[in-house]
Amino acid sequence: MRAIITTSVIFIAAVSICTAQQRSDPTKFNGGSILAMAGRNSVAIAIDSRFGLGMQTISTAAPSSSNDDDADNSNNNGNPRILLFPNSNTLLAWTGLYGDGLGFSDEMSVLLASKVRRAGGMRFDGTTTRKTMNPKAIAMLMSHLLYRRRNAPYYVEPVIVGLETVLVEEDCLVEMETVKSLQSIAATTTTNEVESAPLSVSITPDTKIQCKTKTIQRPYLMYSDMLGAQSTSHSFVCSGVASRSLHGTAEALWRPNLEGEELVEICGRAFVSALERDCYSGYGAVVYLIQATENDDGNESDVCIVEYVLSSRND
Repeated sequence: MRAIITTSVIFIAAVSICTAQQRSDPTKFNGGSILAMAGRNSVAIAIDSRFGLGMQTISTAAPSSSNDDDADNSNNNGNPRILLFPNSNTLLAWTGLYGDGLGFSDEMSVLLASKVRRAGGMRFDGTTTRKTMNPKAIAMLMSHLLYRRRNAPYYVEPVIVGLETVLVEEDCLVEMETVKSLQSIAATTTTNEVESAPLSVSITPDTKIQCKTKTIQRPYLMYSDMLGAQSTSHSFVCSGVASRSLHGTAEALWRPNLEGEELVEICGRAFVSALERDCYSGYGAVVYLIQATENDDGNESDVCIVEYVLSSRND
């Protein structure tokens, strides 16, 4: 009987200490965790479905997107943790205090809309140009917003993932304007064999070098604290109350140059394994895959977003 009482006292004390530590950090009061991984030409981000007030679970619905037409209705019935899709190449998610997350989402939406509207001007032929911001530009805008409110900060920890359009050189062809630029093949004859010298090209001011370029999509991962300090990575980033467990599982399972389906499997396995070690996250997860597809000419200009719903422990 005495052993049972001692065990109960220790358990209550541990729960009280954990609750006090969580309440002292506003970014962890509502729980939630995020994990993002990079693949060969794709990125995956996993978000849990739990929304709570301390140890009390309020909602276990899937996170909703603020870009939907019925975003207000979905926020009232679903998970208050919102996602932002500035364009088809970028996804913005965050963990932290619920009220600050709503204000952060609204202000970011206004800033992104004003930047895109300012960049798209009228042409002389009467048509409009529509430009999209790359993930790095959106990350800089977000850091500027967070640092500008450093005296009254938003208690959020954002994560930005996306694909950057990059031009790379494949093959370079050298063309000479004159035949004199090419040296003739010199043959040296010996007593038993004939050796031929290789063709050598001399680069002169009249030489033209033509390089064939190809469009690829490069993964971009960025994590930021509530003051806008950025931390980029080529492998994975994580945020939320289970970030310590996420670092361990992601470091053990991630491999470079993962394909789309394999990246979703590795990201989901690492995410669910870490959520089972944290009581403030879990109750299912949603994985978003942003993957580039090749055209007929070999360029990776088309991007698609696929959503996967995962199940996990609900205790």
